[in-house]
Amino acid sequence: MKRILFAAAFAAMALVSCDRAEVDAPKASDASRVVKFVTQNLYSFDTKAALAVDGHVAIYAGAPINVKNADYTVATMPTADPAAAGTLTGNSILWGIEQIGTTTNTKFFAMYPRETSDERNAFDAENDLVYSIADAAGEAYAKDFLVDVVDQNPGTDVENPNAVSFNLEHPFVLLRYVITNASDDTIQKVEISGVRKDGTIAYTTAAATPTGEAIAAGTPREMPLESEEGNVKTFYSVIMPESVAINPTIKISTYGGCTSTYSLSAAQTFVAGKSYTASITYSNVHSGVTSNRVMTADFNVTEWDAASAPTVGDQANYDDNADNWPMIKGEGFTGASWDTGMAMTCVGENSYRKVLTMTGNGEFKVFKTTGMTWLGQSANETVDGWTKYTTGTSNVPITAAADDVVTVYFYSDNNEIWVKAGDVTR
Repeated sequence: MKRILFAAAFAAMALVSCDRAEVDAPKASDASRVVKFVTQNLYSFDTKAALAVDGHVAIYAGAPINVKNADYTVATMPTADPAAAGTLTGNSILWGIEQIGTTTNTKFFAMYPRETSDERNAFDAENDLVYSIADAAGEAYAKDFLVDVVDQNPGTDVENPNAVSFNLEHPFVLLRYVITNASDDTIQKVEISGVRKDGTIAYTTAAATPTGEAIAAGTPREMPLESEEGNVKTFYSVIMPESVAINPTIKISTYGGCTSTYSLSAAQTFVAGKSYTASITYSNVHSGVTSNRVMTADFNVTEWDAASAPTVGDQANYDDNADNWPMIKGEGFTGASWDTGMAMTCVGENSYRKVLTMTGNGEFKVFKTTGMTWLGQSANETVDGWTKYTTGTSNVPITAAADDVVTVYFYSDNNEIWVKAGDVTR
């Protein structure tokens, strides 16, 4: 009897042992389930240089993982020589339990910079991200905005699953206008119309699609000043890509009250991730009360992929504000005449400048507005070495020897004339 019971007990233990082996089959550790993310590039429009370490990247993972807007940071940067991928750190995304060890794909989406909002948190394959470039701050943000989407599976190696590799790129288009000012005026602002700045970004493709109407010519959008060096100013505008040809128009306004507009010689498409640069020379000389201002422009494309370069058409809707352009007339300096005026140079808002080469003692007046109103002086005082004149009817005197240089400023908002010996600025 004892032998029978012992045999039965042994059989039962064997059965239990067999069942437990099936339940406790080897499976992936939690550590090996952590999804590893690497980046092949993190380029900006400006320099193509990698973005800063510790920058925050939003990671989304579709089914079967289903994670949205997880916060990852740039741990190491990608390098070109020797080639090495950059890495992102964060432990909030795991491969699915049933997914590990298989070739079941998940769609991963990366977005830089990361931001928390209801719309960002809801972004997925069913809900496109609505994007609007509304102002100067929005332009700067869109200029650095990067996205990518990839399909990846963990693979069959349970303990060493595949990494997810992103190649973040710009979904928008960058327009740059590099303007060399060779005129007697100062550029105040540059505005753009005929482009779209509203659109959506799709989770499944990472592509931006424009929506709504193009910015109207009557309500152009001011372009931010990107850089200024000497007489060269660079303005930029981030726009949505366009697969149907469009023709952007820019409007240049100056402190001297002049305006002009330029469009491309022909409409064209604009490709996402590319930077298009127009180089413009802005030039004129006012003579008497007329202007022979001329502008020339070449539109060149600078981008990562080669493409043909479009051209800018002729200047249109030009207003040189000649009737209100300040002139100097008088005697005792090179080019002096009481019959016609010498144009001053606009150097800022309501500010005009003229450097006179004297032939001896002289005097002058400034022409201000339509109707040939010539302004002289009614009173003066000395301020920091400058002689400040309140405008009136008397001529402004200059005591000088031949070849002396005298600088004259005229401020049209308060009718003041400032004079000082030498080629000087104030």
